[in-house]
Amino acid sequence: MAKKDIEAALARGVEVLDRFLALKSWLVFPVLYAACVWAVRRVFDYRERILAWQVWLDPEFVRTKPDGFILDFFAGHERLRGEYADEIGRRDLRALRAAFPALYSVIGLEDAFLKALFKPELDAGDHRGLVVEFASRTARAKEEIRPAADDPEFWKAVFLIAAEAAALGLHLIKDEEVQDMIIAVVKGPAVLEPSIPPEA
Repeated sequence: MAKKDIEAALARGVEVLDRFLALKSWLVFPVLYAACVWAVRRVFDYRERILAWQVWLDPEFVRTKPDGFILDFFAGHERLRGEYADEIGRRDLRALRAAFPALYSVIGLEDAFLKALFKPELDAGDHRGLVVEFASRTARAKEEIRPAADDPEFWKAVFLIAAEAAALGLHLIKDEEVQDMIIAVVKGPAVLEPSIPPEA
């Protein structure tokens, strides 16, 4: 595996995705990262996987989880356990339930698209910030990705980009390194703005 070959494949991916997504779109990073994750896992239903996060945003999906499940989720995740120690200690289910839909969608389900969308908060360990930003950022992403998602050529391009990166040995690189590589490639071309939403 040559890292330069993978970077070249990712650069081609950014160039192709830029034709489908709005110019200078901050969605290039999460789409490309999610596609690469599933390519490495040999899951080729990219359209369903990349858009699955829209299903998981349904509040009914998480609202029906029992209290014990929610407490176990917060207590079982080291960083959440630390950040929400007071709420867990008091068994403040009202506060935990309010934060649960956002945190479970991103952390519990380990959705690659959402993890990339909230990379700044995850890197900083700012889970409360993630909760605050969750509704507005995901609503904006849903709105902005819709035109590309309706184009079958977009999904063919995503499949080819991810398959090429996977064939070059992307699975041999750590997850954080893959994210950093994609961010570097996305930020590289002068026509693209930073991959992370400017308000993040």
